[in-house]
Amino acid sequence: MTAVHQLSPGLFERLASGAGGVAAIRELRAAQLSKRLLLIRFLLTDPARDLLERVRIAAPDHYRDILGAPLVAGWAAIAARAADDNVLAEADRLFLNAIALVAADAAGLAATLDVPVHDGRAVLPGVGAFEALPATFLRVTTPLPRAVFPRSSPAATPSSGAALSPSAALSPGGGWLPVRGLAAAAGGLTIRLTLDDLHPYRHGHHAPPANRLSDEALDRWQTSFTEAWRLLATHLPTRAAELATGLETLVPLVQTDPRSARAATLRHAFGVFGLTLPRTPHDFAVTLVHEFQHSKLSALLDLAQLTDPADDRHYFAPWREDPRPLPGLLQGVYAFVGVADTWRALRPEIEVATARFAEARLQADRGLTAVEESGALTPDGTAFVAALRETTDRLLAEPLPPQADEDARRKLADTYTAWQQRRRQLI
Repeated sequence: MTAVHQLSPGLFERLASGAGGVAAIRELRAAQLSKRLLLIRFLLTDPARDLLERVRIAAPDHYRDILGAPLVAGWAAIAARAADDNVLAEADRLFLNAIALVAADAAGLAATLDVPVHDGRAVLPGVGAFEALPATFLRVTTPLPRAVFPRSSPAATPSSGAALSPSAALSPGGGWLPVRGLAAAAGGLTIRLTLDDLHPYRHGHHAPPANRLSDEALDRWQTSFTEAWRLLATHLPTRAAELATGLETLVPLVQTDPRSARAATLRHAFGVFGLTLPRTPHDFAVTLVHEFQHSKLSALLDLAQLTDPADDRHYFAPWREDPRPLPGLLQGVYAFVGVADTWRALRPEIEVATARFAEARLQADRGLTAVEESGALTPDGTAFVAALRETTDRLLAEPLPPQADEDARRKLADTYTAWQQRRRQLI
């Protein structure tokens, strides 16, 4: 039986403040798992159904962990929409076999299923991929090879227990590509993430997902991530604890514009986001908080309606030049409250943090004012925005050098002028 989830008033208020805490993140994860199970029930095939039921009975914790993985949610949302439109491809439907195999392997159960091949690879989500050109399906048997994580985390030992059917041999020069990860520890807080450059359903961001990273590129990601985590665990331990509890996967994206970094969160996949490698560790730290704020609010929106869906107006979002609908504006405000809080905390150590804090708190304030004045909030939305206002006002009350505040106000005014010009072009 699928649970019905409702946030307690206390957890709702903590999330509405722009933070949340570990208990709130755990409740959001539990609600997302229930949502995912409903979608998967709609997509079940006989072999996967039987195997997943065995896993659920034998190892309920592993069952929840595997089906709760963020990119499983990405696949489930895509596949459910396609099934509803009667256009679900066989390879997409049978990807559930791969998920079921990973769950069975985690539970220590023997199983053999056909795994679909996407772009020449049979992917076992969160574990790795067999290079399988030119096969359409690959027969795989547990136990599976293992994902590879840095030495600073509890690493699994690779094995060679996967069996392939004779009709689906590996391509010449092919083999096993493990999912790799990032890990860091500081201030008594440890985090371990997958850095997934294999999953066939990792797309949907502003930029295409990157293909297999080189070992040298992986090292650059790990070095920057280690320092970013030190900054967060040292200066924002509460937010770091949230990330350690709820963030599971990063998807590297193609660097389409060398002048700027990119990052984006998938609406229906809590605990994962795509990004290009940030330019500095402190940018990495801010990006982690920024995108996880989007994940938190998206998950909350599955439990509470905050804005009137009939409102079709577009608003000024102080961090961009194009007009935004009210839900998008609220998403941005929530993220920028987290961004401002992060830059505030990094001020003792990072030189540019004062200027960035000055900018981000004004952006959050201006955007939140538009949300407050929209007249399109539900009762839950009114309570949510009131709590967010208290946090924003505390950020605005932080003393800053007059020049930093003046520069931030000038930059905001320039953005508003560009927005007005863009809006006139669209009318």
